[in-house]
Amino acid sequence: MNLRTVLRFVPWLFVVLAVGCTAKLPGTVVVGGDELARVENRWSGFVGQVCPDAVDSDVRIGWQAYGKREFYSATLQAAAPSFLRFAVVDPLGRPVLLLVSNGETFTLADNRNAEAYTGRLDSDFMHKYLPGVISGRDLFALLSGRIEPGAMEVVSARRAEQGELFWYETVSSDGSRHMIGLGPQHLRRHLFLDRSGGIVLDVEYSGYTATPDQCGWPGTIGVEGDDLAASLTLEYTKIYGFRPQNPQLFELRIPSHFSTRQVE
Repeated sequence: MNLRTVLRFVPWLFVVLAVGCTAKLPGTVVVGGDELARVENRWSGFVGQVCPDAVDSDVRIGWQAYGKREFYSATLQAAAPSFLRFAVVDPLGRPVLLLVSNGETFTLADNRNAEAYTGRLDSDFMHKYLPGVISGRDLFALLSGRIEPGAMEVVSARRAEQGELFWYETVSSDGSRHMIGLGPQHLRRHLFLDRSGGIVLDVEYSGYTATPDQCGWPGTIGVEGDDLAASLTLEYTKIYGFRPQNPQLFELRIPSHFSTRQVE
């Protein structure tokens, strides 16, 4: 079923979904008439863009909960489809915590205590820090404000009552449900849903900047959700480039004097 057919005949799916999400979602209205083409073109234009497949950057991580707010400086290198190198650094730029992952397994080194942890990214250990609704294959897409091409099928769409967002309800190949809020050019909001339509994770994007390719790169990513102990923000404070990284960058050799633990 193509998107135009879905938009004409399945809008009630979105209505049912929105009933359980009124605390989080803006008001929406049914799309019809000439606007159908705009909705379809916005989605196809978004998923069809040529975009960077790597980033080398400095970031600032914000953490807020229980009336407290803290910020940490870090470096972030990532590459499609799911490679990640993330290091929290001290005021002198030295790594304090270093995490590398290939999207399936990870290594985490704590330089303060000479400890290291290794295991699968979908382990219970990592779910303390990474919500279970996010898989390793989602990481680069989330960090870049993208959706992996072909990863989602649109089942309904509506327009926000105010503003320029179009909202798309989608189903991933693994059966997970999402709602995607697209502005005229960029992804603005990505909601991860549970089976009853409740919002598990809410990711919001802003401050896009230009890249050498067709699509922009987000400046700030905000994350909230029931599975998180705190509200998080990731701000790209400096981007050094979008060229692919040396694969060895995403490998981490643990020093011999570290104690290493395999986690599950």
